[in-house]
Amino acid sequence: MSSQPYMNIALAGATGNLGQPLLKALVEAKYNVTVLSRSTPSNLPSGVKVATVDFTSLSSLSSALQGIDAFVSCIPNHGDQPILIDAAVAAGVKHFIPSEFGSNVIGNANCAALPVFAGKKKTEEYLDKVQDKITWTAVITGAFLEFCIEHGLLINPKTGLGEVSKVYDGGDGKRSFTTYADICTAVIGVLRRPEQCKNRAVYVQSTTTSQNELLAIAKELKPERDWAREEVSTEDLLTDSYANLKEGGPNIGKAMVGFIIISIMNQGYGSCWDEENDNGLLGINGLSREELKKVVAGCL
Repeated sequence: MSSQPYMNIALAGATGNLGQPLLKALVEAKYNVTVLSRSTPSNLPSGVKVATVDFTSLSSLSSALQGIDAFVSCIPNHGDQPILIDAAVAAGVKHFIPSEFGSNVIGNANCAALPVFAGKKKTEEYLDKVQDKITWTAVITGAFLEFCIEHGLLINPKTGLGEVSKVYDGGDGKRSFTTYADICTAVIGVLRRPEQCKNRAVYVQSTTTSQNELLAIAKELKPERDWAREEVSTEDLLTDSYANLKEGGPNIGKAMVGFIIISIMNQGYGSCWDEENDNGLLGINGLSREELKKVVAGCL
């Protein structure tokens, strides 16, 4: 008999930025994985079961979840998760891990108030209501380290090629960041220790670093670039983001990106948990500076 409490895992959002490496990690850890999808994804790892579902249908979802021990959600539309939770309850699923990965919505009131996180807040409140029927764990990771570098949110990998790095509030603030690999380790850690992670948020990080530290690493790796920077105030960005939201139309997307940046970069949004986290519980060692350099190098 396996020593792992849960072995049959459902995963929604398996083709996304986090879903893809998480699916691979679950398979490599010998879990029996069922991917819930509107259509059959291509190039899935061998042995993965696919359940084609209607994500708006409780019966379709609950039917696909029969025999599942734990359900991991990585869907991008966070506000659509209550029906997933209801389906999990109906199917007798024991544990739910919501698509919460990222900023500290659950533990910081300023962060929770940002419009971009309304769907996460809705899901958190719903999980609280049904925790007598299904247990849950929110995995708080901070910003995804590779994603933020590759997409220019921390440093611009195209700097020196006609782009600049936007540096927020001076760039010295230390924030928690997590790699895709360590997020996967955290999820598997929760699946292996559900009682210790029951009905709460767990906080993990690969490193705490600042934009200035990352820029220094980038300059060391690519000294031929000029690494131009533009100083930005997150308070000004907050004002601009609400203005863009009010204007609507194509500016809504710009506003939402602004809110996400604020949740990461502004010190009042609870984005650093260096002194107290769940790394030890969930098996995360963190990155040395040399390992951090390798991550940065892979993104430039």
